[in-house]
Order: sequence, then structure tokens, then C-alpha cells
Amino acid sequence: MDVSGLAAPAILLDLPTEILWEVADTLKGHEISALARTSRTLYPKLRLALIKYNVRHQNSSALHWAAKTNDTKFAKTLLSYRANVNALVNDCSPLMTAVQRRSRSTFKLFLRNQTTSVNLRNKAGKSALWYSVEKKSSAVVRRLLKHPDIEIDLSHCERQTVLWLAVFHQNRELVALLLSKGANPNAADQDGISPWIEACIKNKNVIKDLFLDHWNSIGPKLKSETCTGNAEMIRDAANNDDPGALRVQLGGENVDAVDHQGRTALHLPAAHGNFSAVESLLCQRSIDPGALDQRNRTPLHAAAMGGHLAVVDLLLRRTNAFLNCQDIHGNTPLWWAASRHHDDVTKRLLSEDDVDVNVVGGGGRYDRPSTSLHHAVRRLDTVVLRWLLAVPSLDPNICASFQSPLCLAIREGHTAVLRLLLTHKDIQINAQHPGGDAPLCLTTENGNVDVVKLLVAQGSRLKINQLNRIDEETAVSVAIRNASLHILHILLQHLDINLNQHNRWGETALLIGVREGNIEGVKRLLQDPRPIYSLGIPAEIAKSRKKNVIEKLIRDRIEHNSRRGYYRDQTASI
Repeated sequence: MDVSGLAAPAILLDLPTEILWEVADTLKGHEISALARTSRTLYPKLRLALIKYNVRHQNSSALHWAAKTNDTKFAKTLLSYRANVNALVNDCSPLMTAVQRRSRSTFKLFLRNQTTSVNLRNKAGKSALWYSVEKKSSAVVRRLLKHPDIEIDLSHCERQTVLWLAVFHQNRELVALLLSKGANPNAADQDGISPWIEACIKNKNVIKDLFLDHWNSIGPKLKSETCTGNAEMIRDAANNDDPGALRVQLGGENVDAVDHQGRTALHLPAAHGNFSAVESLLCQRSIDPGALDQRNRTPLHAAAMGGHLAVVDLLLRRTNAFLNCQDIHGNTPLWWAASRHHDDVTKRLLSEDDVDVNVVGGGGRYDRPSTSLHHAVRRLDTVVLRWLLAVPSLDPNICASFQSPLCLAIREGHTAVLRLLLTHKDIQINAQHPGGDAPLCLTTENGNVDVVKLLVAQGSRLKINQLNRIDEETAVSVAIRNASLHILHILLQHLDINLNQHNRWGETALLIGVREGNIEGVKRLLQDPRPIYSLGIPAEIAKSRKKNVIEKLIRDRIEHNSRRGYYRDQTASI
């Protein structure tokens, strides 16, 4: 039965509402809707039939519409006819939709409903509490946390909790609120990252202080329940900088026990820079200074990541056998110190004769593959760069994230850094970027005049006619194509320049200039005293394209060459 576009028969308008409902029971949802729209008097009568059909056959989707529009009255009507308040539409329940759309009235209505599953999670494992933290809505989070059935440590598909999410967004207010309601700061995700570790990664003291205050407030008895017996009490004493308590705990039998993240009693005081605790622990024979946690990090890793020079020096004086130990992402203590800008720690690690400065780390979730040299180049730190370049074993040409330190400096246009890199005897200034660009072509493409000057000043060390891999063009062709007249002038000062080099399409720099209509570029090329062959072809192309000025410039050069007696035209082969 198709009633769309028809006017309601008069007989239908006079039928009792109960009979209209019987008729509606034989129709589908869109047919009921179409019939209701045929007359203003029919819609109020058929509204209930539409609601019942939606509840029975359309997964209570109207409840989501009420949540989106914050229509509390309509939502109450739907719930009175037993609409499913936990129905997932587009992978969201009505409560989740109300949270995301900030529909406060419907949110409160759904939350008061006794059948609402406040901990319901969708396919991604996200709950209403997750969405409220994601939207940084403190009022909604507080209201949800008051619900007697709320589960605060529910994790989504990657096993991350709402506390981790609050730390990730660096929302101090929500972190404090969740901790006060009993959120677990040690709940690790699938990569072993807990909210506490995430706070350390973000390196935000205001967030980390909340965790430390929380642990101090819950007391040693409750705190000791989260980890393994005697080892955790040692860690507590060490982290609280309590020498007396530490000496008592060191008399235990399990001084080398580990917690659920594989950390020994030495890891946390090293991470917090507690020199006295580290010194006391190192006096114990059973303490292993090279113990690895679940991420293969040693106490030296922890101290270097935190930038604690005194602890780093103490550990290195005890033994430097773990100087180049790599964690699960390939990061050494030096890599961490350089990446986190702990220059004093970086200098101390570089003073060790066996330090490996060529490690490519950063394979984790937050960092691109790089070396310590990449870090110094990226942050324009010429002081650390000098330290690294002075290490005899340094390889300055290692590519990470598809670029060498030289290409990184060229791409960013860091002339001061580039000048230092060029002083290294092993730097390869002609090594092509993995993407296909030669360094000179790359900086010409970027239009950085100062960098071009530095490279051209290298003289015969620079392959001025090197082709990039993409279009097999020289830097001169790139400069002409981009109309970079100043760069072209600098390039032409090189003694070994070849103006007759073809690209993969058989075009010389002059031919590219003619095609692009670059009058000044063509003029500068023709002023160069070095021979340019096949001038006839560019002249004919300029003529065919009615570029009279360029044609005249070329004809004048042809005439000049003829008078000089060394003109060799190849127009006969056209």
C-alpha cells in the first residue's frame, strides 16, 4: 500500500482513533508516516502507532533522535511504551548519544531509568563514562560517578581506562576526580602503558603530582596491596626518601623481587632521581643494576628519561655495562636523554668511550624512528650537535624516518646546523634522500637560498649536476622550473655546471625555461659563457608559442656563437 503523495480520503478522517490504529498495524513504518502526513488531523491520531512501530521494528531509534535533540518529553513518551534504552544505533546507546551531544535533560532522564545499563560498551569498548571524559565534560563525569553501578576501570578495546584517557588529554581536573573515586593508576593497556606511565611520558609535573599525592593519601597499607610484598615496601621507602625505613626493608629476603610491570626496587627511585635511595640499594649484593622491566628498560634508562644527572653518574660509576642496552623499541639511555632535551645527562653519557651514538630508536607509539643526531638537528641544538660530531664512531649519514640528518637540516632550512654538519669529514652531501631527491635538488625545490649557498660553496665536493630520481632533473632545471632566479644565479657560479644535461623527458634547463615562459631565467642562462647546444630547438618552440622576447634572446645568442666560431647547432636533426 503506497499512500505517499495522496490526500487523505474523507472517510479516514472520520474513523475513530482505535480503528486507525488497527489499520496502521497492517502497514510498514514509512507507510504509516506517509499516511500521517496526508492530513494535519491524522498525525496526532497516528503518532502513537508510529511510536509503537519504532519500538517493535526499528530498534527504538527514535530514542536516539530524542537524545540528539534533547527532547525530554518525547523521550519520556517513548520510554513509557517500553522503548529499549540500551539499544545500540550507530554503535551508540541513547545514553552515549546524550553524552556526546551534551543533551543534559535526556542524559539525566536516561540515567534515572532503572533499566539503563550505565556500563554498556559498544564494539570499540567505549562506555558513556569514556565519552564524557573524551568530551572533557566534568559535570557529566561527576554525575556518572555518583551512579551506584558505575565501573570506573572499564577498559576499551585497547585496554585503556578512562583515567588513562584523562591523562592523555592532560586534564588535571578529571584526573584528580577519577583518582578520588578509586580509579586504578596502574591499569596497563595492551602496550603496558598505565595512566601513571602515560603521565611520565607526557612529562607533565602537575599531572604526576596528582598521582604522588594520591599514593601518599591512601597510606602504605593499601598501597602495598597493589604490588608484590617486600619489594614494593622497599620501593615505597626509596621513593619517599626515608633512609630509616629503607634500611629496615633492605634486611628482607625478597629485595630483588619485581612488581607487575617487572620493575625492581631500583627502577622507581632512579626514575624519580632519589640519589640516596639508589646509593643505598646499590650497596646490596642482591640488587642487579642492569635488571630489565617489562619494556626492557634498566634503572639507567629510568634515570636518563627523567634527566637525573647525579643518579646517571652514580649508575655509570658502578658499571657502564648497560650503557647501550636497548628497550623494546630500540631506545638506549642516550637516545632518551637526547630526545627529552636533558643536555647535562646527554653530555655525561657521551663522555663514556663505549657509548653507541648510532642507535636508531623511537619505534614506539609516540616517536618516529631517529638517532640522537636527528634529535639535535630537529631542535636546532648546535651545542649538543658539536658534542655528537666529536664522537669518533659517529655515522652522520644514517637514515631514519626516510631522511638523514643532512636532509632533515636541508628540509627544515637550518643553516647553522647544516654548517656544522658539513664540517664532518664523513658527511655525504650527495647522498640521495630515500624519497628520490638529491640534497641540492631538495633545497632548490624548497627555495632556501642560504642552504644553496652553503652547498655550492663546497666546490668539487658537491656534484652540481646530480639528478634527482623522480624527474632526473638537475638543480638548475629545478630552479628554472620554479622561477627561482636568485638560486639559479648561485648555481651558475659553480665551475662544473653542465647546462646541456637532459631530464627524463629529454628537456634541458633552457627548454624548460622556454616552456614555462621564464624570461629572466632564460636570459640568465643565455648570459652564461659556457656552451649551450641545440639552441635552434628552443628558438623554434618559443616561436611556435609566440614567446617573442624569449625567441629574440635565443636568436641573439645563436648569432653571438656564430661570430665566435664555436656554435654547433643541431637543427639539421629536427
